[in-house]
Amino acid sequence: MPSIAHVAQIELGADTGMGRVALAWREEFEQRGWQFIHVGSDRLPGLHPARFPIAAFSHCRRLRPRPDGFLVHEPAGAPFLVERRRLVVFSHGLERRAWQSLRRSRLNGSQPALKSRLLFPLWRLLPADLALGGARAVLALNSEDAETLRTRYRRRPEDVFLFRNGVQTVVSPSHDASSPPTVLFIGSWLERKGVSTLTGAAETVATRLPDVRFLVAGTGAGRERVLADWPSAVRDRVEVVPRFEPEDELHLYSRGDVFVLPSVYEGQPLALLQAMAAGLCCVAADTAGIRDLIQHELNGLLHPVGDAGALAQCIVRTLGDRNLRAQLAANARLSVAGRSWPEVSQEVIDFVLAAIA
Repeated sequence: MPSIAHVAQIELGADTGMGRVALAWREEFEQRGWQFIHVGSDRLPGLHPARFPIAAFSHCRRLRPRPDGFLVHEPAGAPFLVERRRLVVFSHGLERRAWQSLRRSRLNGSQPALKSRLLFPLWRLLPADLALGGARAVLALNSEDAETLRTRYRRRPEDVFLFRNGVQTVVSPSHDASSPPTVLFIGSWLERKGVSTLTGAAETVATRLPDVRFLVAGTGAGRERVLADWPSAVRDRVEVVPRFEPEDELHLYSRGDVFVLPSVYEGQPLALLQAMAAGLCCVAADTAGIRDLIQHELNGLLHPVGDAGALAQCIVRTLGDRNLRAQLAANARLSVAGRSWPEVSQEVIDFVLAAIA
């Protein structure tokens, strides 16, 4: 049986974005008769990300029989360049572009510590650069990353595949029209997700819409930690769900009237895709990874990155106009048709197997 080594410092599982993508890829490989060997944080626990690439490579060198191909997340890819002809590197948002976006944004006045600014480019960005430039082929997650691979990394167009993330196909969840209007955010409570933009918009929204509620889920951070970032005047309107089971996800979408994602940078956000598939009106930041999915005024609304006032205006506008909200939601759902996990995984595995053949 042929085998593929999948290397990424994650655990397989539906409770994280990368874990969910990897599960879908594994299923498609196995349906084609390939053994899918995941080498991640479950097999190599407790490692600092700087140490993981060498440890993962050493582990793969000990595998018997030798894998027929290597599918490796970009930060871990540099040691695997000795297997260049059988190496496909995948990105969930180019590391260097994400770092540059965060440095430029300066949201909430935050910047990485001096030590991080000096060392992170050496142990994280430089190895990622080497992997992206030297692998047999690369999987990119949005059109701007794909263009960067062709320009900065001198990759041939035929060696770069712009892959799609999938959605769980669902019937539009029923929404209780009598409940207060609810703004839904699903994502880690991190600055790169634009949480300070969301909290900065909240007071304006609450002033304009006195009965509005905010539901933030999948934050990872606890309730008190999250509420501390909100204006005191709106904290009693915020419900925090730090973690939820995968089977509870669609119920969360059914509770929202508007889904928001004010991120600084994204690869191709699963939470946004699933909100679109669930028939929700979406408001998101005008940034890489989101621009591929949302066309302003057609299937959602975009606002400038970090502009809390513009985000507030978009939220108030959509909550105040039922017809606009319904039209944007319907178009959003249509625009993600054909994105079931089996469909998008077939495309990826076709490309990977052709690359390592």
